[in-house]
Amino acid sequence: MKQKYSCKTYSFAICMGIIAWFLGIFSSSAADPDLWGYLAFGRLFWEQGFFPYQDVFSYTPTKAVWIYHEWLTGVIFFPVYQNFGAGGLQALKLVIGMSTVGIAYAAAVQRQAKPIFVFLSLILAGNVVRFGYSPVRAQIFTYFFFVLCLFILDYAKLRNNYKVLWWIVPIELLWCNLHGGFVAGVGIIGVYAVGEALAGRKFLPYAVALVIASLITFFNPYGFDYWQYIFQALLMPRPEIAEWKNLFAAILSGEYRGYAGLFIILFFVTILLIFWQNKRDLTAVMILTLTAIMGFLHVRHMVFFALAAGVFLPVMLTQFWEFLGSNPEMIKRYSRFRMTGIAMLVLSLSSAAGASFYQFLSGEPFKLETSAANYPVGAIEVIQKNHLKGNILPRFEWGEYLLWTLYPDCRVGMDGRYETVYRDEVCREYFDFLFARNAWKDFLKKYPHDMVLVRSDSEISGLLFHDSDWRLVYIGKDSALFLRR
Repeated sequence: MKQKYSCKTYSFAICMGIIAWFLGIFSSSAADPDLWGYLAFGRLFWEQGFFPYQDVFSYTPTKAVWIYHEWLTGVIFFPVYQNFGAGGLQALKLVIGMSTVGIAYAAAVQRQAKPIFVFLSLILAGNVVRFGYSPVRAQIFTYFFFVLCLFILDYAKLRNNYKVLWWIVPIELLWCNLHGGFVAGVGIIGVYAVGEALAGRKFLPYAVALVIASLITFFNPYGFDYWQYIFQALLMPRPEIAEWKNLFAAILSGEYRGYAGLFIILFFVTILLIFWQNKRDLTAVMILTLTAIMGFLHVRHMVFFALAAGVFLPVMLTQFWEFLGSNPEMIKRYSRFRMTGIAMLVLSLSSAAGASFYQFLSGEPFKLETSAANYPVGAIEVIQKNHLKGNILPRFEWGEYLLWTLYPDCRVGMDGRYETVYRDEVCREYFDFLFARNAWKDFLKKYPHDMVLVRSDSEISGLLFHDSDWRLVYIGKDSALFLRR
């Protein structure tokens, strides 16, 4: 009884440490630009009582159908925000985020990983996972369902209980309407089917689950057109969008260097442990490999590898530790450092968890930050105070915030929904303007812009200041607002 009690106490302490660590990670109050697009869609859906298949927010040429792959997120977020404010959205993020971590913990433990190594792995992974949880975005649903699918797929394999795979079907149905990341769910089912087949194990249940889960995704407001959009979006280059850059391009440009460095450390730890193993779980190796490739190709996908590592890495660390403990030569060589190492590990993990929890308590985790550092609050105040109306050509990251704050008095020329709404030629012309390329003036002449809202320290701001067709009416640290003369 004493041993059982101590084991329970030990596991409880580990769980509390993980909770403390991730509360700090999820405590950021920065409002992501995409959030306002969700809320604007939700407002249309709930207050005006129709489903907008055509865009109503823009004045530049748009696609025939607005395929909004995050439509259900907007339908959920708007009433939460309307009734409970920013705190409600942040609380929703915390609940979904902590549930994701809890399922990752359960998935690792069901593979017989020791709690201390689950803690260590989640600490390592958490520093990369932080990248996807700083704002309130539709991705929180994708990360949750990704880990939940891993848990279910693994549960079926480890317990030889393939009936649980039916849970994948309603998950994919909900997931495909919340966020386009549902493709990751279809992908890992396919990886399990191929991995188990190559390993000579039972794979047919996974193949059946793959077919049914794929078919269920056609139950969406757009039907087959949704999948056409998904294929285009997966292959679409986005060189101007920072989070869609490959890992090395992001490092060279100075963006996300901290996250990229932590991702590389986690990657090499995982690779070393994979190569150390004599008997490898082929399916787990395939998932880790594919998610690592995704992370190298696009920095926004680093989170998938971190979550997969949080599930599979603890088992490899547990096996490595048991190998050290079972090898007589190793015991003789390292026995004097064993307890010291454990003590240092526990101390460092406890300190990290404590510091993270302090960050949660000392911050404002239930607010949404829309400061002048990230949003054109000064310019918007001028527009609202002077009752300015018309077409606004904004900086890319600000477009969706304008949908939320200024519609229907103002419409925008571009925003973060660009691939779902705007025609390809409009996107190219817009980025030529925004980055002051040779043809920047063509975009101004081609479409009926009434106002231009850009960063005050940008090159295009300087060019507009000296352009006789435009008049500067506001300039601050956050932005510069120009009116057509």
